[in-house]
Formats: sequence, structure tokens, C-alpha cells
Amino acid sequence: MNKQILKTMIAVILLFSVVVYGNFLPSKVSAATSSVRLSSLSPDSDDGFHTYYWNDEKFTDVYGKTVNDGVGFHDDSAYAIYNVAGKGYSSFQGKVTLDSRHVNGDYGKSVIGFYADDRLLYEKPLSKSSGVVNVNVKLPKNTKDFSIIVKEKSGSKGQHFVVVQDGIFTKDGSYLSISDSSYSSLLTVGVSKSSNYNDTDSYYDFQDINGNLITKGFSLSLPSYQDGLAYSKFNISGNEYNTLETSISLDSKYINGDYGKSVVGIYADDYLLYEKEFTSKTSIQKVKISIPKGTENITLLAHQIKGAKGTQAVTFSQPVVSKVGSSYKTVPYTALPSTIGDNTSSGAWESNLSDFGRIIRYSNATLGTSGLVFEYIYSGGGDAYTTYNLSDVGVNYFKAKLSLDSAYLQGDYGSSTIQFLADNRVLYSKALTRSTGIVNVGVQIPSKTQEFKILVKQKEGGKGYHHVVLGNAVFQKLPVSAKLSASRVSVANNYNQNDVVTVKSLAKGDVIKVYNTKGALLATSKPVTSNYTKVAIKQLGTAKGNVLVSRTTSGVLESDPVSVPYAAEPVPSPSVAAKQVTIENNKNKNDLITVKSLSKNDVIKVYNSKGSLIATSKPVASNYTKISIKQLGTGKGNVLISRISTGKVESAKTSVAYKAE
Repeated sequence: MNKQILKTMIAVILLFSVVVYGNFLPSKVSAATSSVRLSSLSPDSDDGFHTYYWNDEKFTDVYGKTVNDGVGFHDDSAYAIYNVAGKGYSSFQGKVTLDSRHVNGDYGKSVIGFYADDRLLYEKPLSKSSGVVNVNVKLPKNTKDFSIIVKEKSGSKGQHFVVVQDGIFTKDGSYLSISDSSYSSLLTVGVSKSSNYNDTDSYYDFQDINGNLITKGFSLSLPSYQDGLAYSKFNISGNEYNTLETSISLDSKYINGDYGKSVVGIYADDYLLYEKEFTSKTSIQKVKISIPKGTENITLLAHQIKGAKGTQAVTFSQPVVSKVGSSYKTVPYTALPSTIGDNTSSGAWESNLSDFGRIIRYSNATLGTSGLVFEYIYSGGGDAYTTYNLSDVGVNYFKAKLSLDSAYLQGDYGSSTIQFLADNRVLYSKALTRSTGIVNVGVQIPSKTQEFKILVKQKEGGKGYHHVVLGNAVFQKLPVSAKLSASRVSVANNYNQNDVVTVKSLAKGDVIKVYNTKGALLATSKPVTSNYTKVAIKQLGTAKGNVLVSRTTSGVLESDPVSVPYAAEPVPSPSVAAKQVTIENNKNKNDLITVKSLSKNDVIKVYNSKGSLIATSKPVASNYTKISIKQLGTGKGNVLISRISTGKVESAKTSVAYKAE
């Protein structure tokens, strides 16, 4: 072999070696720094989580194709949580499918959800027909935990095997834009008090009315054998949340057949934010409501009446509280009767946010979430009532939805009248009949009221007594109009005409009310159009006295009344007798009327027969006066004569005849 051939062979061998060796060197791929495969990470916490199918086999998709890069979930409540704090992940991409070995036959129901901390990014019910679903979600910046949650409800053949295929976290995209500065699931907040409450941390098969499983939420449901209250209270004080969101639905497992009725309420402390009755035809309700500033507790509750098959279950999917912007819902201080606390009562039952007294059922058979029910006490109790000490609680208004209970309407249940009283003064009274319906009532409670009483007077009918309902009954503290000063009010106690109350320095839209000293309303003005008003009253009486005058500014409650005195009616002057008057109807010169037997300073007025004033004398200097009138006319006729004496009002008019010229 010559040297040239040898050199060529060595060169070829070296080149081949370099190429082969190069194939085993690490490739520098940009994806290595901008993305991370889910399968390369170990969850920080998991349950029902798998990296291989049974016996170390690879997963398949729903069509039977092998999945080379994937993770699996198989359990009632499976999950995997990845701590991604500080990793800079901006999005997650992948595919979701069911393993083909768990799809043919009844494998029940499955749902998968992807979460950034408590924020749901994506949720999908899975079935054989779902195929392979692409998932591409952005993550909020500063996400701490990325969670994959799977809920499964077994079928006759078992459960699905859920596969997340080709999952990748990426770093080179934009983050999810969010409007809130804080965001928490109510499950993370945690219940402070509850009854008949269960959440997805402990149970897995909660569903909406469409039959879809819920990945994160809770259910309120009573045992099948009883009516009553299910609730959950969450303490959110100090977190400045101003928004609550959730999706509310009946669970589809309890809608086919008679499962009774349910009404749902959401309260911020004692203030009702949301109320709705749910039936088997009510679609999923997406609720987004504002939370008042300073709210300590959010309570979600359901009042339920059982049916022949039991009770419904109400599910709440993705219940979250957040702070969006800086504004808050403004509401008045509101207290349930139980928060105030009754002094004495008989036949009065309250259902509030944590205690069940009676079903709040209106005359149209709809339900309420809180309130009072009054029942006649047969065993010596008599009329139902309840009283509340308001001396130091600062409330000035009571409101409720008044009705008769629909269960006590058909037939003779006698008669019922309800009254609201403040220190035994009746503020409101109404007789209730079958046709009364539902009445929104509200009464202003006078300041300094010590005791507020609700009294129901009843007469028995052939079938017994009504049940009287005050749904959503609350006490409130509302803004009150500024009290008038007495110096701005004047009262004219007129003789023989309407008396007049004049009030000055008012604002446009103010309404003035005038009461007697016993509190009976005498008159109400129209809304003021300038800066004062005059209120006419038929008669205050002849003697001096006092009236009570209040002001109601638009949009707020009536002020406390101010007491304003008025003088006695003025005494009328003595009438002039016809014999005191002489009339000369002169020709070609002024006519002359002479009035005799007068007192010093009397003033005489002369009117024509139609009542029009034609002459007024000067104050009398002696005991008579002469009044010159240009012409009374050529024919005979009559004039009307009156007198005004010192300190008195004008007398009645006396008709005096005169002859033709």
C-alpha cells in the first residue's frame, strides 16, 4: 500500500469518528431554556397521580395511539401540585385525553381542571367523544402553585384514566392579564361555621344541573328526611375583598322526581346580596356581586323543603373572593332581628343565617332565606308578638316582605292584622287577607325609641289561624334629613280661612310635614321648587298651641320634628249695623257714606255688591267717619260695609241699601 492511499484511509476514518462522536454530543436547543416538560418535573404534592400505566406500560390517547410523553390521573379525586414560584413560567400547553383502555363501556364521569393558585385557568368534562383536547393557558405573573385536579365518578366498569399529554411550561410569552390584586377560593379561606356543608376537598362527585362534575367548590344539602337550613360562613375580615364570584346550580342527581324546593341566599354579614329560588328548570347561575367594605363574614345558605324523594343539593362551583380596583359597594348598617336580640316574644319564630326557625314561605309559595314567622299560640298564649330593645343600637328603620304563608290560605283561617309599634305608638297597621299578596313594608322608627314591637292580632277561622310571614326582616340605620330650626318656621292661625305654616331656607325637593302634638299628620307639602314653602291647614283651632314640623330631603329619611308655637286666632271686629250707616247717592257730585257710633281708630271698608273694595276710610279720630265715593251709580243698590278695630281682624260685611240718585 502506498503512502497516499494510507493517508486517505486515515482521513476517512477520522472524519467518520468525528461524525459518529458528534451524534452523541448534547444538542444546544433553544427550548431547553425557554420551556420545561411537565413530565420532567415531580409534583410537590399529589394523589392518584401516575407516570406510567399499570405494569410500566405507556399511556395511550382515546384512539389507542401511544403517548410517549404524558402523566396520568386515576382516582375519585386525583391531583398534582407543582410549585412554580420564581420559575418565570408564563403559560402551559398540552393535550388532555382519556386512555383508550378505560373508555368502552360505563366508566362514569370525569372532569379535569388546571389552576394557577386558586384561579381556574381551564376546566373540561371528559368522555370518549371528547377526543384529544388541546390546552393552552396563560399563567398570572408570580403564580406560586400550578395544580391539575381531576374528579371522577365511577361507572359500572370503574373509572376513566385521564392523561395529560405533551405538557410544557413556557417562559417566552406574555403573562395572563388580571384585574384583581388579590384572589382566593372560599375553600382556601375556609369555613368558620357551617351545617350540611361539604366541599370538593373531601368529596368528589358534586355536579351542576347539566351533570358535569365540579373540580373545586362545595355543596349545601339537608338530609333527605327533613326541611331546614344548610349554610357555610366564611370569615374574610381584614382582606379588603370587594367581589364575590361563583356558579350556582342544583346537582343533577337530585332533580328527576320530587326533591322539594330550595332557595339560595348570599349575605355580607346581615346584608342580603343575592337571593334566588332554584327549580329543576333553573339553568346554572353565574353570580358576580360586590362585597361592602368592612364585611367580616360571607354566608352562603340554602333553605330547603323536602319532597317525596328527599331534598335537593345546591352546588357552588369556583366560589372566589377578590379585590378588583378600589371601590366598594355602599350599604347601610343592617342587622337581623336575631342580631338585635328580642326581649320577649310569643309565637314568633326567626330563621336567620345559622338557625332555622320556620320555613319563610310567601303567599305565592315562593321561599325566602331569612325572616320571621308568627303563629297563634293555642295553649293560653294568644296573639303572637316579639319586642326589641332599641335604646342603644342606633337603628332607625325596619323593613320586610309581608305576606301570609301559602300553606294557610285555602279555607277559613280567620283574620289577621299586623302592627309595628314604637313605645306603644302604632307606626303601621295592616289587615291581611288571601288577596294581600306580598307587600314590601318599611317604617321609620322615631329617634329615642326604647321598644319596637311587632304584634299580630288574629281571629280564629274554621280551619285555625294564618301564619304571618316577614321575609328578609331587618333593622337598618339610614341617613336622616337635617332637623328644622324653629326660627325658620312661622304659623299663621287665621280667622275664617285656612291656617298657613311657612317654612324658609329649604332645598329644592324638600317635603314638609305638619303634625299635631299627638303625632297625627295634618298636612304634607308638595316637593319644594324654590327655597320656601307654604302649607295650608284647614283649621288649627281658635286657641293658641303648637305644631310639629319635619323635613324630608330627597333620598333620606324624615327628620325629627321641631315644635313651633302659634298664637290664638285673632278676634273679629264688631260688625257695623245697617242703622249706623247713611248713604247719600248724589247727582253731579261725589256720593257720601256716613258711619256713626264708631270707636277711635276704627277703619271702615266699603265694597260693592260683588265684594270688590271701592273705598277705605282713614282711622276714625272721633266716633264717626264720612267716606266720599266718586259715584255709586244712578240707580238704587247695595254696598257692603265692614269695620277693623284696633288689635282685631276685619268684621263680617253688612249689606246696606241706597236709593237712586
